[in-house]
Amino acid sequence: MNLNPQNLHCLALNYKGVAMDDIEPLYFVKSLQALCSEGAQISYPARCKKLWTEVELAIIVAKDGEQISEHDAPGYVAGYVVGADLTCENVANRDHHLAYSKSRKNFCPVSSKIVRLHPDEMTHLELSTKINGRVTQTGNLSQMILNPFKALSYVSFLTELKKGDILMTGTPAGCENNMLYRGDHVVHSIDKIGVLAYDII
Repeated sequence: MNLNPQNLHCLALNYKGVAMDDIEPLYFVKSLQALCSEGAQISYPARCKKLWTEVELAIIVAKDGEQISEHDAPGYVAGYVVGADLTCENVANRDHHLAYSKSRKNFCPVSSKIVRLHPDEMTHLELSTKINGRVTQTGNLSQMILNPFKALSYVSFLTELKKGDILMTGTPAGCENNMLYRGDHVVHSIDKIGVLAYDII
């Protein structure tokens, strides 16, 4: 995997049916320690009562930029990979978009092959999650609130994007079906982008 990001940018609540469709997605970051490649053996966290995963389209940033328009955003895309956002339940039921829940070691596996597609192809790709061979989550990029280029533009107005950064664009509805346990084999896929597989140990 030839990925060397300076930052792991993430959006949440960016698909219709996940939250109220008229609110802005949430922005958060993961630590670089969370990044790992396909085939990873991900340890179930100690003292964790609930762990789940989410399939996500991940954008690889092609060059430095900030305050990028949606029109110019395709020029800042080096390609795409399949990503996963692992999350464990936080303490005291506090907001789970926090480092405690999101930034642990290997909590951001991504597929190794960067795929380049024409912008017109980034509108109706199917996403899915399988756990131990059973489909637990499906969705389509057409359900995104901020499409990939609006998402990149949006984040670029919050912070500077650096060449090689990874932008996770959120997950479709259904992640509540993606609870993970030791011994689980997980496969995420996105049409035309690829497959990401890993194990929970």
